[in-house]
Amino acid sequence: MDLPQPNWILMKSPLFLIVLLLLMLISAPAFAYIDPGTGSFLVQGIIAAVIGIGVTGKLYWSKIKAKLTGKAIEEDDDDDE
Repeated sequence: MDLPQPNWILMKSPLFLIVLLLLMLISAPAFAYIDPGTGSFLVQGIIAAVIGIGVTGKLYWSKIKAKLTGKAIEEDDDDDE
């Protein structure tokens, strides 16, 4: 039994995209409850994302700075032996 294939030409039409966008924007209220545990979980996730972006930026800062200024990256040789 063959399943009907989607009509890709219809999905690329502007009218289809406008109707799809309107259906996504017009939604009924959910009346959902977010308890304090969920709220603190969301706050933790946001804080972790900000700190992760900061650490990643710090790790690659010398490469970013060298790329923007056009200077060579200075190598640190920390041989204490």
